[in-house]
Amino acid sequence: MIKLSSCLFFSLVLSFQAVFAQSGDRETVTQSIQWFSLVSNLKLTKRLSVLVEGQFRQVTDFDPQQYQFRTALDVKLNEHFSVTPLGYVYTWNYKYGKQPAAFANNEHRMWQQVFFKHGLSKLRLDHRLRLEERFIERHSLSSDGTVMDEGYSTHQTRLRYRLMARLPLNSSAIEPGTYFLSAYDEIFFSWGDFVTYHDLDQNRLFTGLGYQLDKRLTLQGGFIYQMIVKANGAKQENNLGFQIQLTYNVDCTRSNP
Repeated sequence: MIKLSSCLFFSLVLSFQAVFAQSGDRETVTQSIQWFSLVSNLKLTKRLSVLVEGQFRQVTDFDPQQYQFRTALDVKLNEHFSVTPLGYVYTWNYKYGKQPAAFANNEHRMWQQVFFKHGLSKLRLDHRLRLEERFIERHSLSSDGTVMDEGYSTHQTRLRYRLMARLPLNSSAIEPGTYFLSAYDEIFFSWGDFVTYHDLDQNRLFTGLGYQLDKRLTLQGGFIYQMIVKANGAKQENNLGFQIQLTYNVDCTRSNP
């Protein structure tokens, strides 16, 4: 069962890659990336928790690509389902790489998601569907060359879906002292202001190794591929590098009498 599920998962992500590989006449660049993230889930009650997350993304020789602060309220419905009725992200964007943007436009973002997890023998599968409302900063040049700040006036919406698989290596489940294999594929679709390319416009594919030190602390790292098609569909980035994530969860209910 595990071998069959793994084959189905990797067949799916490879099929996505085959679709995204059709770059056509786009101007395509390849560059290295280095991504780091710190994640904490603060359990408030049996069903409510708060997410706090920091993303630190670099490109080429650790030049800033994008930094993010994310928080959200998560509601656990049962052992398989949870929903996020409201989340917030602030993003610091930078002019980076071989296809730099004309301006470094930061972003406010609201988001909601549905999360579903289940198992197939030892294999754990997580499904995440997320909707984002994006308010992106906009700059322009005046006739005399002055940079004009037009505020967060660009409005876009994005839908993203991630399928993640994790397989414990030295136990029957992921628990303290367990090494595990991890892989995910996430696809993105955007629409709104200045989006003229109406197709799947980003893909992230990750594979790596993780270790759960105890109930609170988990570390995982591995290789990540990021494909981005720019909003006008004329340019594409193929970014390949590594991603390291440290997760530290806190059970606040334990301090309650």
